[in-house]
Amino acid sequence: MESNPTVVITVEIDGKPMRLRVAEADKDSVIGAAELLNKRIEGFKRFGTSDPMDRMTWAALDLAGDVYRGKSQDNNAQSTQSTTQTDLNDSNNELLEELESMLKDF
Repeated sequence: MESNPTVVITVEIDGKPMRLRVAEADKDSVIGAAELLNKRIEGFKRFGTSDPMDRMTWAALDLAGDVYRGKSQDNNAQSTQSTTQTDLNDSNNELLEELESMLKDF
């Protein structure tokens, strides 16, 4: 049985610190995902809402749209997915689950 060590990290989402326990191997991708999410949230600030839940929801929907469009393209493709694309899809699914978890606590 393989050991999957975890680490506790703190990322900031829209100015709110979030402590997360993640697999050590996923630490960099989670930090990158937080940076990506913050960039999306920043883009929605121009709509003038002061409600962080609105910005989080819009950013999550925007990112989910990217994932969905990627899966639709994969289903239409005739060629076999590369390992890199499969890893990216798995990572996106994990990120969506983490976003869902964060939204429940927000």
